[in-house]
Amino acid sequence: MKKDKLFWLHIKKSAGISTRKMLYPLYTEVDRVERPACFIQSMEEEYNDILNNYRVVLGQYQFRRCLFAQKFLYPQDFDRHLRVAFSRNPYDRCLSQFFYLWNKKRRLKQQLRLRLSMARQLKFRGVFRYDFTRFLDAIEECQESPANSSPYGLHFQTHTAAMWPDIVDDHGRCLLDVIFRLEDLLPGVNHVRTALGQQPLDEAEAVHSNKSQKSFFEIPRDQKRKIENLFSKDFEIYEGMCARFGGSSF
Repeated sequence: MKKDKLFWLHIKKSAGISTRKMLYPLYTEVDRVERPACFIQSMEEEYNDILNNYRVVLGQYQFRRCLFAQKFLYPQDFDRHLRVAFSRNPYDRCLSQFFYLWNKKRRLKQQLRLRLSMARQLKFRGVFRYDFTRFLDAIEECQESPANSSPYGLHFQTHTAAMWPDIVDDHGRCLLDVIFRLEDLLPGVNHVRTALGQQPLDEAEAVHSNKSQKSFFEIPRDQKRKIENLFSKDFEIYEGMCARFGGSSF
């Protein structure tokens, strides 16, 4: 079946704003904040962006979005979609999650519930290394929780969710056609644009929204092991499943 539509799965803290802009006009954006829509009231071309909005409740499919898309959004033409995602190094993604959810002053309102909950258990000391450990502990609690929005809320849980469950079916088979590493954002986007009949972007047109500065924090070995345990399958994606430019795939 010919691929003539796009399905892009946004993995949180992996250049979502930039990717949306660079995929235009193949990808249709909707209001995701003020009046977020649901599927039943929307056109099919808007489904993808609705699915990528963490505010939209998916029940048992909250962290199984590719499977949700296959079963409910595009049951007749799922294979017509060029299905792509970008994988970020899990170490870098965890640090980005930490700064976004926990350590940024401008996020105080969003993190208030989380910080108060942890503070009640005397788990905050204001020491960066210690707080990062507590942050990883919070991710572990969420992964062990049967609920989508507890113990630290849906925003926290969706932004720290592992990539693997989101991209596979019930048998562990990947439902995406191609996964690019995040550092290959521009060539990955251009591969998609070219495959679907759009002009590629040049370097000057590449978007770098919300590009954070590199942290000087060196992750200690014990915290790296913790991240490796929390996101073991995501390391498999990043190390072994991503298409690489300049290699045999392209």
